[in-house]
Amino acid sequence: MSKIYSEDLYIKDFFCDRTAKLSIPMIAELAIASSIQQTAEMGIGMKELHAIDRGWVLLQYDIQINRRPDSGEKIRLTTDPKKRNQFFALRVFDFYDADGNLLIHIDSLWAMINLKRRRLVSLLNEFVDPLNGQSVEHLEKLPSPNLLDRTFTGSAIAVEEVKSTYFDIDTNQHVNNSNYLKYFLLPIKEDFLLHHEAKRIIVKYTKEILEGQTVASKTQFVNPLTSIHEISDDSVINATAEIEWR
Repeated sequence: MSKIYSEDLYIKDFFCDRTAKLSIPMIAELAIASSIQQTAEMGIGMKELHAIDRGWVLLQYDIQINRRPDSGEKIRLTTDPKKRNQFFALRVFDFYDADGNLLIHIDSLWAMINLKRRRLVSLLNEFVDPLNGQSVEHLEKLPSPNLLDRTFTGSAIAVEEVKSTYFDIDTNQHVNNSNYLKYFLLPIKEDFLLHHEAKRIIVKYTKEILEGQTVASKTQFVNPLTSIHEISDDSVINATAEIEWR
């Protein structure tokens, strides 16, 4: 059986957006922090990986949000390194309130990268075997977001230019995955964000954004409660997302 890690924590004010609820980017931050803590405590963490020029990279997210916790609320966060094969690993995150109600569920797909060559490599057994995740030949696919409709019949596409900075970069030397969630939301009008909640967020990462790179964040509402997102430069799509709102 896979080794499930859990921790209790309070939602601090700086974890929240202006609605006093846990911000969407911080959902990802806390989730990843729990997996980092688990592997660090087992001696198979970032320090050990970086010593041999390896790192974990996130490929996909499927985030389902029943409710974002409020500032000051106590929650329990669990992470389960559920399955893996030769090249990919499936890790699950769950956020619960104090009464045990499920707040947020995340399925995530990961791969390992050679930090010098910036290429994906096979998973190293010494970094995955201790987690006891189920070894399978084929992992089930996570859903992929729909793409922008650029035909003349498609709805308008809002665009916001973004330049990554020193403070967006993580220890893998590219833009941290949580910052993509912030970038995706930039073109959306303030009034919409104040009066709507994200219900489900599907994300696919395809090309890392490096420090100083300028990209365009594009958003298109295909109906009043579904938005399609793309982050790209002139030639390459870096990430795509689809958000269902309530």
